[in-house]
Amino acid sequence: MEVVIGQKHTLGSTFRTLKAHQPDVLYYDWIHSFILGKSLPLSWLKSLVFVAEIIYSRYFYRVKIVHTLHNLQNHAGIWLNLESVIYGFFLRQCHQIRVYNEATKVAAVERFDLQPSRIKIIQDLPYHFYYENKYSKKESRKKLNLSNKQFVYLFFGELKPYKGLQNLLRAYTHIAQPNDCLVIAGKSYDADYFASLQALAKPLSNVIFHHRFIEDDEVQVFLNAADVVVLPFVRIDHSGSIDLAMSFGKPIVTLKTATTAQLLAHQLSLLFDTPEQLDGCLKNAKSIDDEAIGQQNFKKADTTNYQAILQLFVV
Repeated sequence: MEVVIGQKHTLGSTFRTLKAHQPDVLYYDWIHSFILGKSLPLSWLKSLVFVAEIIYSRYFYRVKIVHTLHNLQNHAGIWLNLESVIYGFFLRQCHQIRVYNEATKVAAVERFDLQPSRIKIIQDLPYHFYYENKYSKKESRKKLNLSNKQFVYLFFGELKPYKGLQNLLRAYTHIAQPNDCLVIAGKSYDADYFASLQALAKPLSNVIFHHRFIEDDEVQVFLNAADVVVLPFVRIDHSGSIDLAMSFGKPIVTLKTATTAQLLAHQLSLLFDTPEQLDGCLKNAKSIDDEAIGQQNFKKADTTNYQAILQLFVV
């Protein structure tokens, strides 16, 4: 098949895509930006345009619509009633929906009144087919000016409140040892939020921010330099950051959910139920066999059924 990435616009992205490319299939990954704006009136406007686009695509243009349902609600928790109505409408128009686990499928069917037969459980493709992975830990640390003697905790990804970075910094304050280092790599687009993170990190000499967008060729440097990846989410249904860390063979400290408990069952000592347990998980990361756990994570990431993914797009 020929794959074309559509251009994103404030309004009318789908109409423009249909006109420019005449596709047989429309695939939507995240759709929240098509229905949610900075204000409720703007969100209503965007939502109404999006509904019109989907009706036209489905019933007049007759294109096949495929979607990956990552989370049942937006991370910021804004305009949830409007989002629920519009998202439910969209999901019911999809020919096929892909989710990552049974728990999300059950919840989606119940919340949005969906046909279970249209929902397929398929893991992400492993990221190591996309990102280069040629640098050793020693080489990667040299590039980041990190010592080989340090124990490096890594947070990787865009800096947002739902990702629990404030909880991470508070927990790290309690457990940090002289040879520990916390690297936070990613950009925040909220100046006030980033300032709050800097304030929490200020008393600590071994917290390093790389406050910028991390380019594709740098991803391997940060992941390979780390001993453990820490993703201290407050709430999550699915995380590409977890899949990324698994693809680089890293142990992962993260929130315990039905999904992560199943996916990371071999490293339960690194999963926390509440932010108060994060301290213990950070300590546990030093006592595990990180190489063995990392290898298990890589093997799980590398077992995706490619044919199942392709079947989503059969016209």
